[in-house]
Amino acid sequence: MAIEAKPPGIAAGRQRRERAMRGEGKFYLTDETGRRIFGPGPAELLEQVERTGSLRAAAQKMGLSYSKALKILHTAERGLAMPLVSTEAGGLGGGGSTITPQAQALLAWFRQARQAVEETARAQLDRLPRDGQ
Repeated sequence: MAIEAKPPGIAAGRQRRERAMRGEGKFYLTDETGRRIFGPGPAELLEQVERTGSLRAAAQKMGLSYSKALKILHTAERGLAMPLVSTEAGGLGGGGSTITPQAQALLAWFRQARQAVEETARAQLDRLPRDGQ
C-alpha cells in the first residue's frame, strides 16, 4: 500500500522542491518466530483460486509455479491452523479447487484489517511536521 503526501518544507535560504512522498505500510500475520504466514500474497492466491476454481490456474495468473503456490498455501494453512482450500482430484470430469468458508472469512477480515492499516498510515502521514510546525 502506498500513501502519497507532500514533503515537509526545506530550511530557509534553500530552494524548495516539491516532490511527492509516499508512506508505505505492510500488513502480515506472523508466527511466534516472526515468520510470515499470511499477507497480501497468500490473500491474492486465495482470491485467484476463488475466481478460477483452480490452484494451478491461480498460480499461473500470478506468475508462480504450482509448487510455489502449494508451498504458500500449506504455510498459511499450517500457521493459521485451518484449511483454506478444498480440492477435487482431476480425471475425466476434471478437478478443481475452492476456498473454504474459513478462507472466505479470513479474506473478508484481512481486507478490513488492511484498510484500517492504510487509514492509520494516511492519518499519521498527515501529522508529519511541516514548515513552522
